Amino acid sequence: MKIVLVITELEPGGAERNLTRIALGLRQIGHLVTVVSLAPVPSNRTLADRLIAADVETVFLNCKSKWAFGKAYLRLRRILRDRNPKVVQSFLYHANLLSSMILKNSGVRHFIGLRVSDPRPGRYRRLARYQNSWAGVICVSEDVRKHTASFFPHARNINVIPNGVELEEIKLKSNANWPSDLESATEKLVFVGRLDYQKGLDSIIEHAPTWFSDTGRAIYIVGDGPLRQELETNAQNTAISEHIHFLGYREDALSIVANADLFLFPSRWEGMPNVVLEAMALARVVCATPVDGIDELLSHDQRQIARRQDWGASVHSLLSLSAAEKRDIGQANQLKIKQSYTVRQMVDRYLESFEGN
Repeated sequence: MKIVLVITELEPGGAERNLTRIALGLRQIGHLVTVVSLAPVPSNRTLADRLIAADVETVFLNCKSKWAFGKAYLRLRRILRDRNPKVVQSFLYHANLLSSMILKNSGVRHFIGLRVSDPRPGRYRRLARYQNSWAGVICVSEDVRKHTASFFPHARNINVIPNGVELEEIKLKSNANWPSDLESATEKLVFVGRLDYQKGLDSIIEHAPTWFSDTGRAIYIVGDGPLRQELETNAQNTAISEHIHFLGYREDALSIVANADLFLFPSRWEGMPNVVLEAMALARVVCATPVDGIDELLSHDQRQIARRQDWGASVHSLLSLSAAEKRDIGQANQLKIKQSYTVRQMVDRYLESFEGN
């Protein structure tokens, strides 16, 4: 089957990582896959290089802003005409909209992918103009499906396919040593993600001083983003600044998570957070806010979910658990992932949708 996957960009993020996993999984079982990014070649080529190495055709339309939308339309239309795919799966708003405009009444099976509960209803209303032409809507979580279903009353299918974790990669990282270039601590609190408002890192800086009666603890913040300088400045103004480490983007992020005593996730909104899936697969204890997807992942142990106003206290409570209690929570988290959230399961579910009537 010829399949084209369209996404806004290929910088390493949650949606981009899962598109890459889907493309590689489909290619591995013999399908002809083309990945199209509306944006230029990313500054971080990790995902692009993985796709190219696996013989997945990867095309960049080199559109750098919304003002290039017309150019992107013409280029994507030409690519879809030349490849003549049976299925197009788009991800993220601009790719969903552009693909919908081009494929309306074309006869191509087009599925749009919704990754978050977007607070901007205008985006859903613009997409809804094309709902009669879609083969289906694929949401990353049940929370996203509930949020968006009312906007698309005429869509033929609205299904939930959660993200998946690469268990072989997790297995390799599960026994990884703490990176030799990083200062270690007796007890490690870890965050991984983009340093922006959505991720709620201000909660970490605000509450961190209350967690440090034991100076053997340290916080490791992995990732980069527009708020990094502001967050670092705020951290420097706390009494425990020497225990908060900003590490930037790291290829060995999973090795750091594998050694965490607690994974911190104070996000303001999500769809189905990959980093929480990976932390769970590594048998880590998580403290998360109840954003979309979190209840589906962590409802088996509600101690790991806390409202924003209670989140700092919940971190403290989890840190106070015995080693045996933490181990039991981590093992239950890992079992949940193995049972329901693997890449193989995710790819099979997408293929089932693509091949449906």
